[in-house]
Amino acid sequence: MEKKDLTFAFDPNDLGSMCELMDKYGDSDTMFMGVNTEFEETEISIFPDKIVYATYQHNGWKRENVYWRDGTREETFKGRWKPRN
Repeated sequence: MEKKDLTFAFDPNDLGSMCELMDKYGDSDTMFMGVNTEFEETEISIFPDKIVYATYQHNGWKRENVYWRDGTREETFKGRWKPRN
């Protein structure tokens, strides 16, 4: 299978563009890896009804934001991804 580079802007405050991403990539069977504006690693999983955005924060915590098609939002912390120094 050929690897494809994909670049898109993800704005959690723009429900319309998030719905467009759900429509376009909702059937994808893989997550998208990236980096946010704080240079933290991110994972975006896009489904037909939601977007799951995980951030590996500099402070060692993994934050997960879920954005539902109806505008509902969730934020959880999935534990530490790296030990404290």
